[in-house]
Amino acid sequence: MTPSPTPSPCYIKSSMTENRKKIVEKLQKHLWFKNTDQSIKDELANLAEDYDPFLVDLADRPDEIGELDVLKMIKLGYGHFMIMPVFEVRSTITNQIFTYEYCSWKTGRKPGMRVLIFLEREGEITHFVLSNSHKFSVAHSVYDAIGGLYLHIFENQIVNLPKKVENEIRFHLGVEKVEFKKIYDLGRCHPDYGMSNNQSDLYAATIDISHLPNLVLKEDFRITHKPVGIEIKIVHISELRDYILNQIEDNYFLSAISRVLVHPDFSLQI
Repeated sequence: MTPSPTPSPCYIKSSMTENRKKIVEKLQKHLWFKNTDQSIKDELANLAEDYDPFLVDLADRPDEIGELDVLKMIKLGYGHFMIMPVFEVRSTITNQIFTYEYCSWKTGRKPGMRVLIFLEREGEITHFVLSNSHKFSVAHSVYDAIGGLYLHIFENQIVNLPKKVENEIRFHLGVEKVEFKKIYDLGRCHPDYGMSNNQSDLYAATIDISHLPNLVLKEDFRITHKPVGIEIKIVHISELRDYILNQIEDNYFLSAISRVLVHPDFSLQI
């Protein structure tokens, strides 16, 4: 864990941004914040500006969650991307006092979006785009949904699609530019209610390949490998069932595909 920020007095300072001032004012209204040691109050108030989304979520949390009264914060744990607040809580049933924590992106509970990309020919879904990437947390490669912290939808196009992903799709389709026919909003997904407040927006996107020759698709991963990177391949839709049942364990992909299969405007047979 990286060292915590150097504490300084917790009050609304003129050097704070207007957004940070509003966040601190809201935090100060919480009973758990009032009960928290001054050093931790100062630590929260003086977090770097890119922690603002985390602080907004923190300020919106209630003092009572289910059968737990949140008494105070006792610690902050740090990673490069993540932060973990640790609280002292009390059970309203047994009156027992213990600690509870959750893990959050410093960019807040909504770090971006995940998308399933399908190829469509003459109105029929023929293929899906599958990504394979190495994940540091589990120390091996996995099949997962395409996404990222800063992926967004604007005017029916995916903004900030990772260049590696875009280039690989272009390579496999033999096109100069990736253009999406339609984007479908699939709602949100929480991958781990138990320990994280993380949620991602889910989408499905279609690329029309009606104008491309049948044999243009290159359906294998490239024979290149990097310890950390993304490989893309095009998979015939007939193989989707096998991938879902036997090979894909990513919550985002599985949540998205379940909603695709029941979406009223998305026709997909597997």
